Amino acid sequence: MSIFLKNKIVMKTFKNELFSYLNEAERMSGYDSYDSFEGDMDYFADEDGEPYGEDMDYFDGDEMSYASGAKPAMAVSDPYVIQYENTTAGDLNAVLFGYNDFFADSPQFGNPVGVTVSNLQGGTYSRLLAQSNNKFFKIGKWRFQSSTPAQLQQTLNLVHYDANGKQYSTPLNLSIMRDAYQFQSDIIDITRPVTIDGNSQVNFVLKASAILVISIFPVRVMSGKARLNGGTTLNSARAPRLSGKNVAPVIIQTTQDVRGITKK
Repeated sequence: MSIFLKNKIVMKTFKNELFSYLNEAERMSGYDSYDSFEGDMDYFADEDGEPYGEDMDYFDGDEMSYASGAKPAMAVSDPYVIQYENTTAGDLNAVLFGYNDFFADSPQFGNPVGVTVSNLQGGTYSRLLAQSNNKFFKIGKWRFQSSTPAQLQQTLNLVHYDANGKQYSTPLNLSIMRDAYQFQSDIIDITRPVTIDGNSQVNFVLKASAILVISIFPVRVMSGKARLNGGTTLNSARAPRLSGKNVAPVIIQTTQDVRGITKK
């Protein structure tokens, strides 16, 4: 056998072993498990919708649509912050989103007289509602804040209506979703993936004289503009950790050997 052929065989063997170790490391990192994050019923998915990553303070993807080269670190989600105020002495039925049902036909966007809806960041609520119809997004984390205790004990209905008559609905009971590490009585942080498009809406009761602030952290956004500018249509972000930041680290004591993960 010639020296050239021997060297070729050695190089091929080395290359195969290298790829084997790289694939094993990637598999053990858990990163590939997020490829199955989307699903047919992803309007009300049960899995944790928080991708991981750090360091980027933008999200939409348009800013990097002209960039090339190495893939940047995942963005940190910028929230949509909506405030609901009930100016009456009675409970009222309020709605969040629902573009196809409320944008053109309702001056209050589906909310009754006595409910004032404000966008505390990013312009008006009507802009956010209109954007939900052409820039679909998946919510990874929610924050509900109200000084009215009964408001944080309501059950929200997450609803998706289809033009073919089908309706998907699932409850979100705020009273049982409080994080065990939270100490603020007027805040509830919830990790609940919900996909929003023009057919999606959230229905809930707004208690008398209550003010409710809903902060929504998108973890995936569909952006046609980013695609036109050379970026990707689907942009991902990491929802920030809102509670449990001051929890002491957990120390595990064991008498057993602690060994690293090795390839079998």
